[in-house]
Amino acid sequence: MYRPVCLITFAFYINVANQMNVKHNRDAVLKTGLSLLCNKGYHSLGVDEICKVTGMTKGAFYNAFKSKEQFLYEATLLYSELNIERIQAELLPKSGQSSYDRLLTFYIKMFEAQPRLNYTGCFINNMMAEVGYTSELMGQATKIEFDRFIDAILPTVVEAQQDGYLTPHIEARALTELIHSTFYGLLTIAKSSKDFNHSIQTIKLLFQNIKYK
Repeated sequence: MYRPVCLITFAFYINVANQMNVKHNRDAVLKTGLSLLCNKGYHSLGVDEICKVTGMTKGAFYNAFKSKEQFLYEATLLYSELNIERIQAELLPKSGQSSYDRLLTFYIKMFEAQPRLNYTGCFINNMMAEVGYTSELMGQATKIEFDRFIDAILPTVVEAQQDGYLTPHIEARALTELIHSTFYGLLTIAKSSKDFNHSIQTIKLLFQNIKYK
């Protein structure tokens, strides 16, 4: 996990708090930034626009985040945290629904949401495509995000294997990574083609092939 180069004193945080308007708590600014990044991308979004939309001064922005790249890093981690909560809620055991069905339904729902989201695809995929190869921080954030996603989905995969729905011949974490990596690729295709039905059929085909027979 990324750690600041130097220790940040309590006095520093007090200074930042004094420079940021009371309504601008860190998470609120990052959530606004996420929305801007999703709509405009990284390179098309300037610090001036972030400050204008959030009402921050440039001084407050750079005291809080040091750079636009670190702002993206922290926004990515917040995106991950918010999504982990949603994933865990989606995959909770439900009466009358098997572990296999919960898992497959979870992925289908994410594809079905694409028209409503104007086929924006995956925020992480989008940012990696734009800056991932040139930003060490973004590479770190992506690794953290992917591991968090796998950790959140893994218990349901393990449950599905124990219930006899998914093949026991592939180690659970490797199987989870296979499923989720395939999802990422299919989401990119759905974004470019604006056809989520094809992606749904492909993820169903994957599940059929990893089902324990």
